[in-house]
Amino acid sequence: MGKLSNIRNSKKWRMGIIGWLIAIVILLIIFWKKGTVWLYAILVLLCIALWVEWFNQDIDLGKFLETGNYKESRVESVQDGKWNSVRLITGTCATKDFDLDCKDFATQTDAQKKYDQCANQIKENNPNITNINAFDIYGLDKNKNGIVCEHLPKTAK
Repeated sequence: MGKLSNIRNSKKWRMGIIGWLIAIVILLIIFWKKGTVWLYAILVLLCIALWVEWFNQDIDLGKFLETGNYKESRVESVQDGKWNSVRLITGTCATKDFDLDCKDFATQTDAQKKYDQCANQIKENNPNITNINAFDIYGLDKNKNGIVCEHLPKTAK
């Protein structure tokens, strides 16, 4: 992966660029009296972009227009097995919405059901992903074999 890709995938760099653009727009508003309405509109959009980046609240506009549901159009940034940052439409399986561990499930079957639901949702929304096991957004599959929480009993006692 090239240096430019590493910069583009860095949240710190994206926030820095947005910050610089905000500063430039503020200076233009102060010193250039023409077009201030447009500059204020640009400033608002840049502030929204900064908020989205800061709080990881990104959405896929195409998915949002298709479904009309914010939660189903959330985009998460996750790391693949090679430490590449990948943006995924995760729908209702967002990492920020759930902090799941194997201890949150009574059985391996329950954990597997949740894992499979989210894996299928991620794969459906991201057809370019070939190895879905690399994107275990909950961290339930430590050895990346597709079988989660292997130490839990298969069924409830």
